[in-house]
Amino acid sequence: MKLKDRVAIITGGTSGIGFAIAKLFSKEGSNVVIASDKPESGNNIAKSISSDCLFIQTDIREENQVKNLIFETVKKFGKLDILVNSAGVYSFSQGDIVQMPTADFDWIMNINFKGVFLTTKFAISELLKTKGNIINISSSLGIVPEKESAIYCASKSAVIMFSKAIALQFPERGLRVNSICPGPIDTPMLRRAFPEKKEYDEYLEMNPMKRAGTPEEVAGLALFLASDDARYITGGVYTIDGGESLR
Repeated sequence: MKLKDRVAIITGGTSGIGFAIAKLFSKEGSNVVIASDKPESGNNIAKSISSDCLFIQTDIREENQVKNLIFETVKKFGKLDILVNSAGVYSFSQGDIVQMPTADFDWIMNINFKGVFLTTKFAISELLKTKGNIINISSSLGIVPEKESAIYCASKSAVIMFSKAIALQFPERGLRVNSICPGPIDTPMLRRAFPEKKEYDEYLEMNPMKRAGTPEEVAGLALFLASDDARYITGGVYTIDGGESLR
């Protein structure tokens, strides 16, 4: 088991990429805490991962709730080894930046970037004790811009540069920080973007590999970065997008 007796917090762990990472980390021996702002499903999803998986309702935009997430995790398991920031949102109003409501801008930036800042800020003291690591789920759109997604692109690019900067702050103390940049992944978020099958298939035809990736494929990369196999890797940015960012 690559993560035996490790303790991992995974934000956005109730669906999509975060859920796949939580399942794989648990299978590989980690104690897993999933954080989400959806209490109605969180506990059941945690039980589906493992009997020891803990769900903590958390709005990652709120400082006190993030503090509580870290506190309750360490209270339950005694330490923290891994932080995975997988929570993220997308707004369909950003195609016309002139008409985009300011509230939508705040919503995207607060969840996609401020949430990463807050979890990192309050987890670092615990991660330094264990020489742990942080994995931030960014996006290929943080590398290659898309005109219909200006604010989403900006939020994910911010995550990449933030991750690199934090990686430079603590390397001599063993803390590693890396980013994963998925392209089109078959998640509820992507399906909401293309609800019609014809439209979905046409979108994927533009991908060099002509398909969407799976959450499990992203989870496999996250497992590698979280494990001792990657103990000399920090500040990295890893695309997993079927070659989309090469276009």
